[in-house]
Amino acid sequence: MKNNLDHKAHKKCIQIAKKNNHKKFLNILKNADPVNYFNKDNKLSLRLFIMKTIIGQQISVSAAKAIWHKAYPIVRKKNINVDVLKNIGLSKMKQEYILSINKYFLKKNISKSYLQNCDITKLENIFLPIKGVGPWTLNIIRIFYIKDSDVWLPEDLGIRKSFNRFFTDFDMIEVSNLYKPYRTYLCLYLWRALESKS
Repeated sequence: MKNNLDHKAHKKCIQIAKKNNHKKFLNILKNADPVNYFNKDNKLSLRLFIMKTIIGQQISVSAAKAIWHKAYPIVRKKNINVDVLKNIGLSKMKQEYILSINKYFLKKNISKSYLQNCDITKLENIFLPIKGVGPWTLNIIRIFYIKDSDVWLPEDLGIRKSFNRFFTDFDMIEVSNLYKPYRTYLCLYLWRALESKS
């Protein structure tokens, strides 16, 4: 089922875009291969996945990769040295977030299968008390770690920019509701569309 979901969601998004006259977005979908979402597995533990997400916030993709390359050997250990975090270029706030995440997950072991069976309220109760994890980070966890195929991310700047480009004169909430239960795919194609010149 999951192996076919990428193709099924792509086809369904095309049908929705066509039916609702989303011409610019339809053009993107027709010229795009199905995104490799469920077939692409994330190898990181939940603790490391959240740390990587926090480190990558509000910086360029290339900067995030470079810092993560330096950070990974440090944060993969259970005892994290604060002085070493300073030396790799993390802001004081991000250092605090990394330590908070580390402390939280040293006490808790939460499986991916458990999270996949949690509703949004349970997920909020698990993640939002962690310092540094807000609604955007939670949704990134839902999309890329838990693999929830129906997550909408209106607070993401890239999503907003792409939406305004490809859904001119359409209401964001109304459009996102049309793409249920494949709103994660809507996000993925909007992110991809940022790189398109169509």
